[in-house]
Amino acid sequence: MNYSHDENARGYLEKILAILDIDAVIHEEDLDESTRCYRIDCKPSDAKLLIGKKGQTLEALQFILRQMCKGTRLEQTHFLLDVANYRQRRRETIVEQAKEGAVAVLNGESEEIELVPMSAFERRIVHKYLQEHFPELSSASRGDDPERRIVISYVGEGEAGEEAPAEAEA
Repeated sequence: MNYSHDENARGYLEKILAILDIDAVIHEEDLDESTRCYRIDCKPSDAKLLIGKKGQTLEALQFILRQMCKGTRLEQTHFLLDVANYRQRRRETIVEQAKEGAVAVLNGESEEIELVPMSAFERRIVHKYLQEHFPELSSASRGDDPERRIVISYVGEGEAGEEAPAEAEA
């Protein structure tokens, strides 16, 4: 990890929160060797402001913070922002939606199921979940942002896996 980058990201985040007059505690957690998560704990009213509708404000804040840190990077490090454990709760929701869609396809309720529009990050979670838990299904992204969504379909035993695009979006 590039800790000078981390110190800059945390410092910028603290400044942004101060400008917004949000009293918060920032916790740092390494998610893996190259990804750090900055978890923001604050009052529920401030959390609602920071997360925004469908997480859009949180995504925008993370984008701005990454842009601010761009010039300070000596190596590529990745970080996520999370507020009041929103991302974990959101992950559970989209995995449940993927599971329900997969079961509907397997039960023959439909040849394919379209999930609701999701961010690239969320679509990657769904692709990975379906590859690991439903190898007989295929998942593909369809449409253009912000309406881009996952389509789940049946391809048979051992044939799936190649269908899911590796989305390089962040």
